[in-house]
Amino acid sequence: MRELSWKPGQSAELSLLGDGSSAGPAGYSARILEVSGKRMRLAVEVLVKSGAAIGLEWDGQLVLGRVLNTEADGFWMEIHHMLLDAAGLSWQKNGWQRG
Repeated sequence: MRELSWKPGQSAELSLLGDGSSAGPAGYSARILEVSGKRMRLAVEVLVKSGAAIGLEWDGQLVLGRVLNTEADGFWMEIHHMLLDAAGLSWQKNGWQRG
């Protein structure tokens, strides 16, 4: 089974998902500080509410989850879904094809 590939301080793009998301598709800059089981600790410069749905993307990997609790300079998130080879998806490059 493949696992997340990351380094302490890894840069990533954070997107706020769902209703009330102000980031839009562009997102915010984040740093991955720690991964423990299904939880990740992130450093960000934007205020994120507990319970917010988020997406995190770096090096062709995509993680979707929810904010568990916030800290002064970031938060912990719980991972709900992972896509470990987003770069390999041809529909992103070629557009969606109806079959």
